[in-house]
Parts: sequence; structure tokens; C-alpha cells
Amino acid sequence: MVLCCICGVQVTGTSHGGRCTQCLQKEVDITEGISRHSIVYQCGSCGKWQRPGGGGTVYVPAERESRELLAICLKSIKGISKERSLVDAGFIWTEPHSKELKVKVTLQKEVMAGIVVQQGL
Repeated sequence: MVLCCICGVQVTGTSHGGRCTQCLQKEVDITEGISRHSIVYQCGSCGKWQRPGGGGTVYVPAERESRELLAICLKSIKGISKERSLVDAGFIWTEPHSKELKVKVTLQKEVMAGIVVQQGL
């Protein structure tokens, strides 16, 4: 048994670098490099949403706070890659007349051998 070098809690094994999992989660930021703001375009006349990527401009129908719109929003976020796995995503409520969409994303990444950190964005 080893004591955590930050908080003093007993840690089993030394593979954590001498830190407990709570202190390791506070030290490591797996959301670094992920864009916190993104722009998603909506057609003013028909209400369809522009799907990012794919070579051309493609507008798809999607209701507000639907799975289709969530997929469009997630595709527009830069920095989510294979090394960070997407655990959960959902909309945060905004006023119905607001043109702003807010998405809460939870990511997971292995930071050390056998240590997986999960953080929200």
C-alpha cells in the first residue's frame, strides 16, 4: 500500500504514478483540444439543417432536440477522435425562441495503463 502523493489516501499498487483515481481525474484534462463552440447552419426558409462534411452542401430535416440534430451537432465538434470515446451526449435546455443549441458531451479516455478517465464537456 502506498499513500497518494496529493491527498494521502491509501492506493493499492503503484501503476497510478502514486496518485489515487480522484486526484488523477482532477489533474488530467481529456477535453483539451476539443472545440467548445461550433456553428450549425439552418435554412431560414425551409428549416432544414446543414450536415457538415460529405463534399457538398446537404440540408437534412431535423426537429429541435432530435437524434438527427444531435448527430449533426456532434459531427461539427472538432477534436472528438478515436482516442477519446464518446460515452454520452444530449441537449441542454435553452429557451424555445433562442437560436442557440447547447450540447452536453461525456468523453472517456485511457490516460495510463489500466486507468480510464471520464469527463464531461
